Amino acid sequence: MTLKHFRKIVIVLLCILLFARVFVGEEASLWKESYLFENMNDDCRMEEVKRLSREMKCFPVREKSEMEFENGYGGERSYGGPRKHEGIDIIPKKEKDDTYRVCSVADGFVEKIGWLELGGYRVGIRSESGFYYYYAHLASYQKGLKEGSKVKAGDVIGRMGNTGYGKEGTKGKFIVHLHFGIYRQTDGEEKSLNPYYLLQYLEEGQRWRYSFGERY
Repeated sequence: MTLKHFRKIVIVLLCILLFARVFVGEEASLWKESYLFENMNDDCRMEEVKRLSREMKCFPVREKSEMEFENGYGGERSYGGPRKHEGIDIIPKKEKDDTYRVCSVADGFVEKIGWLELGGYRVGIRSESGFYYYYAHLASYQKGLKEGSKVKAGDVIGRMGNTGYGKEGTKGKFIVHLHFGIYRQTDGEEKSLNPYYLLQYLEEGQRWRYSFGERY
């Protein structure tokens, strides 16, 4: 075999490997979107699921292996009058205030920051595609964070706490946790959607392996 022929074989093999990588990557993306839409079609159109799954790049707490959460979206709440829970509570296995790092799940900018009676110290981030990501009950903010600040997925925006349900500075009315919500414009008003399956994917999805449509 001549050197020329050997180089041709190497180039062909590299092209095959590149094609396989692209094919598997596209298949994985399609599988993820199909899985999410199957579980979220009551809340979202397929187009919205695609945008969310592509812009949400990381779990909202850096120490995700130390967190637990359940599908509590829509549960009954009573503080301030009867209402529905519009997000998912992410709870640490060991309760530590002002310790666990809360991260932006997507690129965007800080639209709201400060105190809310229900949400305590909160941050609201508007993504490039228009979704509003809501992080509530924080103990503290990342230094320098303010309205208009640009953030990237994975940037720390604050620390998990238990603030809220009272005047500014109120804390300890409930356990340390992060309330995570997602809102989008629907019929001229901002409405919440259930982020549970998106969080489930961000927590576990990176460990999934795809092979011809099967999950292992």
